[in-house]
Amino acid sequence: MKYKPYIIFTSLITLALSVIFIISAGYYPILSVNGQLVSAKIFWKNYQAGAAYYQSVKRAFSEDFEDEEITASDLKRSILTQLIENKLIEGKVKEEVGTEMSSLVQEKITKLTSDPKIKQAAQAIYSLNLKDFEKEILLPMANQEILVGRLFLKGEKIDSWLEETKKSSQIRIFSSQFYWDGKEIKIKGK
Repeated sequence: MKYKPYIIFTSLITLALSVIFIISAGYYPILSVNGQLVSAKIFWKNYQAGAAYYQSVKRAFSEDFEDEEITASDLKRSILTQLIENKLIEGKVKEEVGTEMSSLVQEKITKLTSDPKIKQAAQAIYSLNLKDFEKEILLPMANQEILVGRLFLKGEKIDSWLEETKKSSQIRIFSSQFYWDGKEIKIKGK
């Protein structure tokens, strides 16, 4: 029994270090879409890619961007919205396609990455390596392409489907800077 305080102290220190690691590595949730969590790590990776993409486009079309600047909050709001839409689309594709989803998505990604210059383009435009580019950019694109085709066969459009699905989905934002109004992400205080 004389070691009990040391065991408790060591346990508390271990717990505190674990919490610090989880937070610093970004493994805490930043939003929930129908019970599916999106980590801060994924959000920040997408945010950095979005910022790099914006800077690339801005450099390429500098005269078109003279009057218009996107703030960090606007970019974060846009990325959160895109992550929500990606989760909703992914869920619907799983529902529509079932067990074929993995092979269909992989086929589309393989087709898109067959160009030998894609690795350089991903790095130059998004500042992502090929693996992250596939996961964060191409995978959601492939899911959306599959869903657009499925909805087209039913006579529906993805925009109207997304609008209705957003209204009926359980979406929670774990941020003091943003909130969900039932249709879209809004910045608090604006």
